[in-house]
Amino acid sequence: MLKRHLLGAAALLAVATVQADDYSPAYTQCMDKASSTQGMLACIQAETRLQDERLNRVYKQLMGKLDGARQQDLREVQRTWVKYRDGNCAFHGKLSEGSLYRLEGAICVMDMSKDRAAELERVLSPGQ
Repeated sequence: MLKRHLLGAAALLAVATVQADDYSPAYTQCMDKASSTQGMLACIQAETRLQDERLNRVYKQLMGKLDGARQQDLREVQRTWVKYRDGNCAFHGKLSEGSLYRLEGAICVMDMSKDRAAELERVLSPGQ
């Protein structure tokens, strides 16, 4: 059982490290220095805050460019997306036990937030 958890933690660290290239330099540096699950979780949480700020900024910019009907459409879609992200990441987090639960769920939120911010950036500035 312990061996399975250690293998799972090693796999999560490898995945988080590979994905680090898509994130802020601070995240990459933090993960390089993290020597524990707690340390990795702190890195993930800090990057999630940055990605959430990015997402909120882009969402507000996009809302400013849309007319009333399209603003309402985006608002509804965004609310649906947040519910999906939260439910999806809670599900992924429950697939494993202990500290792996926290890491898997946290990585899911971080990844999905980053991807959604990038998606809205493409809508805001098509072709770039």
